[in-house]
Amino acid sequence: MATPAYAYTTAFTKTNSIVFLSDNLRNTLREVIREYGISPAQLMQDWVTIERGIRTWLRSGHLNNVVVEFFKPRATTAAARWGFPIGFEGSGADDDMWLDKNYLRQLIGKSKRPDSDCSYRVLLCTDPGAEKVEGFTDCKFLSTGQMAARQAGTVIATGHMTAGATYWR
Repeated sequence: MATPAYAYTTAFTKTNSIVFLSDNLRNTLREVIREYGISPAQLMQDWVTIERGIRTWLRSGHLNNVVVEFFKPRATTAAARWGFPIGFEGSGADDDMWLDKNYLRQLIGKSKRPDSDCSYRVLLCTDPGAEKVEGFTDCKFLSTGQMAARQAGTVIATGHMTAGATYWR
């Protein structure tokens, strides 16, 4: 009898971790975009598709990074970039779920700000073998030019998975 309850609890808490991480990735992306003085309306409009990809690939363990690139129309070089690398080790505590908004705001203050007339796109990066998800296609990153990546540690954590932050400046 205890085994089915344990299996249910594990599946339930992992599902909660996926929902928590997905929701807070949306909030984090929205915060970065908004703090740059750019409307997050396109993110919110596209969120159903983006969330479907995030949740599918978190569930399968194939999602390795969520990236937002800021760019001028027809540009081949990003004006700014953020990455949120996904880790599947988590903290190990089922009820451990947090988002460090204060730390995120500090990082936004340190990052390279794109012009307010830039557009942005969200890219979901997966490991080989990830199933296809409707609404997604292969693409390449824009060049980062002279910008260098700054890895900043964890900003979202659950008992089963984490999202770090990397920004380019």
